[in-house]
Amino acid sequence: MTMHRRNKRAGLTAVTAVVAAAAAAALIPFYGSASTPKPKTESIVYDPGPKQRCYSVSDEAGGKNYGNRSTDCKNIDNANRVNSRCTWFGYTSRRGVECPAWRFVTYNWDESKLRKYPGFDHQVQGPSGSPLKLVLQNNSRNLKTAQNKQNCELKEVTFSYEYIGSSLKRPAGGGVYQFSDGRVNVAYDALVKQSGGFSCSEKRAILTTDFIYKTARGTNVISVVHFDPGSFMKPNADGVLWTNKCRTGAGKPDGCRVTIHGQRLQPGKKSRISLDFTAIAEKYAKYLGNDPIPKKSQIESVQIVNSAKGADLKAEVSRADVTLTK
Repeated sequence: MTMHRRNKRAGLTAVTAVVAAAAAAALIPFYGSASTPKPKTESIVYDPGPKQRCYSVSDEAGGKNYGNRSTDCKNIDNANRVNSRCTWFGYTSRRGVECPAWRFVTYNWDESKLRKYPGFDHQVQGPSGSPLKLVLQNNSRNLKTAQNKQNCELKEVTFSYEYIGSSLKRPAGGGVYQFSDGRVNVAYDALVKQSGGFSCSEKRAILTTDFIYKTARGTNVISVVHFDPGSFMKPNADGVLWTNKCRTGAGKPDGCRVTIHGQRLQPGKKSRISLDFTAIAEKYAKYLGNDPIPKKSQIESVQIVNSAKGADLKAEVSRADVTLTK
């Protein structure tokens, strides 16, 4: 009986101690969460979506601009978007001349092939103010050369955020965003579909997200492939499809370029692409000169590229954004 009473008393004492400790803890302020600031994420493009028809169309290989649309530019007027060098765009706000907020870029397509087959197209669908659907059409499967042979040149149709100050925001106080300013994420909805097969030895019908940033060495490009039905290149042991080894074709030091597979798209199925380019750069550091994110590493552009050789490929893009988390 004595032993029983001692055990019962010990149990009560333990319970009392726990309750007292809990009560005391409740009286002590907790400073841990208050002293650690929460990460802040912000969009670094003026027109995420995009939602506004404020764009141009450019031929990269030909070095010319062949289309402008400034209907909605007034909706994103901003003092940082003023740039006197954009008089060619034809939009002037009360603050001054402003540039496009985004653009379509074509490569190796002549304007005479616009909206023809074989040929290319770029369309903007939907009401302004809501996320627009951008259609990138790239049809070269039956494209012939002047000698009536299959044309196997690289053809591209691209959506691009690339004008610093008018497309890409400037940080508070001016300047430019550096890749080293925080974690950079690119996200968008995409649907892609190939029609027919391949007409060239390189079975290229791919959709990529390209992140481009300038370093002291040169311009770095990280290209992530999301759709690749023809397996246009074989990856190496590290999963790298292609790299320039940070050198020009002549062997001189240059910016680093690397192409890898990433989140995969299924044909005809709309999916959300989300890419942490900070993590990707860190993973493939040795292909980026072992200095993947230099302190001085100016963000130049983000592009979604429909790229083909002797193939017909259609892509739809919407709800795009580029964010930085500090």
